[in-house]
Amino acid sequence: MRTKEELCSISLPSTFLIFIFLVSISTTASAREITVDDNSGADFISIQEAVNNSIAGDIIIVKPGTYTENVLVNVKGLTIRSESNNGDAQVIPLNESVSTFLITANSTTIRGLNITGASKNHGKNAIFVYSDMNNVTGNTIENGSIILGSHVPDNLTIIFHGDMNNVTGNTIENGSIILGSELSGNLIAENKISNGEGVHISCCGRNNTVLGNTISNCSTGIYAYDQKVDIRNNRINNCDYGIRLAMSSSGIDNNTILNCDVGIHLDDACIGVEIINNTIISSAECGITDLYDEGGKRIYNNYFNNTVNVRLGAGRGNTWNSSLTQGTNIVGGPYIGGNFWAKPDGTGFSQICADLDGNGIGDLSYKVYEDPYNVHEDKFDYLPLVSMSSLQNSVTPTANFTASLTNGSAPLVVKFTDLSKNAVVWDWDFDGDGVSDSTKQNPVYAYKTSGNYTVNLTVSNGINTSFKLVNITVGKRVSSTWPFVYITNNGAFSVIDTATGIVITSVKVGRGPEGIAVIPNGKTAYVANSRDNNVSVIDTTTNTVIATVNVGRDPSEVAVTPDGTKVYVTNYNSNNVSVIDTATNTVIATMPVESGPSGVAISPDGTKVYVTNYNSNTTSVIDTATNKVKATINVGEHPWGVAVSPDGTKVYVTTYYDVSVIDTATNTVTAKVDVRRRPHEIVVNTAGTKVYVAGGDGFVSVIDTVTRKVITRVNVGKDTEGVAVTPNGKKVYVVTRGSYEINYSNTISVIDTSNDTVSATVDIEVSPGGLAIIPDPESVFPVANFSSNVSEGFTHLSVQFIDNSENATE
Repeated sequence: MRTKEELCSISLPSTFLIFIFLVSISTTASAREITVDDNSGADFISIQEAVNNSIAGDIIIVKPGTYTENVLVNVKGLTIRSESNNGDAQVIPLNESVSTFLITANSTTIRGLNITGASKNHGKNAIFVYSDMNNVTGNTIENGSIILGSHVPDNLTIIFHGDMNNVTGNTIENGSIILGSELSGNLIAENKISNGEGVHISCCGRNNTVLGNTISNCSTGIYAYDQKVDIRNNRINNCDYGIRLAMSSSGIDNNTILNCDVGIHLDDACIGVEIINNTIISSAECGITDLYDEGGKRIYNNYFNNTVNVRLGAGRGNTWNSSLTQGTNIVGGPYIGGNFWAKPDGTGFSQICADLDGNGIGDLSYKVYEDPYNVHEDKFDYLPLVSMSSLQNSVTPTANFTASLTNGSAPLVVKFTDLSKNAVVWDWDFDGDGVSDSTKQNPVYAYKTSGNYTVNLTVSNGINTSFKLVNITVGKRVSSTWPFVYITNNGAFSVIDTATGIVITSVKVGRGPEGIAVIPNGKTAYVANSRDNNVSVIDTTTNTVIATVNVGRDPSEVAVTPDGTKVYVTNYNSNNVSVIDTATNTVIATMPVESGPSGVAISPDGTKVYVTNYNSNTTSVIDTATNKVKATINVGEHPWGVAVSPDGTKVYVTTYYDVSVIDTATNTVTAKVDVRRRPHEIVVNTAGTKVYVAGGDGFVSVIDTVTRKVITRVNVGKDTEGVAVTPNGKKVYVVTRGSYEINYSNTISVIDTSNDTVSATVDIEVSPGGLAIIPDPESVFPVANFSSNVSEGFTHLSVQFIDNSENATE
């Protein structure tokens, strides 16, 4: 781009232009070689002196020696190089808080020096560049970094410099190469970096290239938070992350990544990334992770050989193969298509899948990702590469598996773990009826009725098959509590066995599912999707979404009337409540309330709806006959959870620090109970004698409804998300969300209401949101029965009684 002066010069008289040209020739001709030696016999004894006495285009030759100084290069077009290029010209910072080399002039070359970084400087800067079109090449950097980036001078205005620089052929020990924000067109090539942070490219630039570098033992080999970064031909080993991208549309081509924890890691907004021709081997955790799986990525002709090759988040999915094209692929086959999927133990898909036509493409599609919860579509490589040796065609699969349980009382939840050899296809028949029930490798099945069942697993590698049978014995139901709950989580609602924490199945709903409620007969569930502004209607028999009902903005919680005919939905950002007719699954009314409607509860007789308004510090009372607000009650700061007593005389509302007690006859607050920090969800036991309040401090406070005092606090250990009481009132379930410090462990805690202690804590496989008890689909009632060995006789008669009752637990 021409400068303003250059553009103006176009209009000058030609004679004046000739004069400028002659002056420029004279200036270039006057460029000279300047020598530096820390002893004597040279022009200067320090590099800084040489710079201070130089002009544009000069070459400063540094002789062997040790130079203790901080060098400011502020003369354009200088070359500063060692005489021998063998590392014997060493530059050590005099001031450890300032960069060893600070380059503010354009077109500077630093070559062949041995430079130590400034240890007290934030970035341990060996070379800091905030200018353009420079060359930093062939240097040895110890305990320091090469940084291209922004500068904050005394006026505190950030100046972005560092475009069109070449950083090539340097050896960096205990350091890194860092590009600051808004830098473009830089080349980082053929460098060797070890025991540091690798190459780091900050945001908002474009068209930077990272080419042919060797990076080892770094926290991250290459990290790019930038658009259109070209990452090619690099060799990365023994790093935490080989290549890591965020907010990036980079190309990753022909890199070799060995022995890293994660080979390639993709954070959010990595749309349009192409990952082609890479070799990723022996990753400790995973070959490639895509946390958000937003789609738009093309990943093909790569060689994966890791115990776990892929780990994906929830999303739309990526393309795992190109179209079938003639050309030599990464394992020497004649066609380019998908990827080569290997495992170190030789059991990878590409190592055992049949290829009967010998074209180097597997005869079966490879399931790149199997969603264990049936929420998102499985991801496939439709043209997986296989070895051209065709040895896999002679492989024979062997079916084998284990069952977590082989006998027990109904309902019995069994998790099956595949142990088959040389298998790429799995077909499960759980009940011996000859019909396939699942094609997942490690499925879960719930046996809800008693009986003897035969499980048949059939496996194949595309040519041969093998099967294994295991018997499952399910006895009569003995518990009066149906042990399943619904939990909303990450775009789904899941059915969870509270005894084991196993997810039995999940149903994909909308984005940001929060509240969930089930109609009394248990056949239909309603889930509020906060980010989609709708409610999913789920058939719980088939576990499918049968309708989607549009409501207001940011729906939060849902509640069902006792007769199951209506569903009330709070819309947080619309400041209203939607009423859904369950017969037609349509909205039949919308009532305005105050700001931030959140929690919702319905009186036992179905005549009143109570809605907490988070931003207005109030609770609205809605008449269900007219669907109009009949009262508004001031309750306290930021109300959220709400529950009604079984007799309908009291309403309990959680506010920021306490629980407000409302008398429903007068619609007034009659008491406030201090429950400490940030109470959230709340339930009343079936007897109406206790209130359970889930708090943000990891405790559940238990309130005596007569004394209106906290009688105990139950430690559940983490932030609570939901709370529910079983229909028989014997148990309270509390779901908690884990945190980084505790490895994101999510749990269900079971509180025994007879003594208000945690009777069980079970890890669950999903991150929880809303919670609902699943109504018992087969209400089991006890039948008293007994027999005796004697029915009559004289006094002091000894009788032996034998209990023959059914479905009795006590």
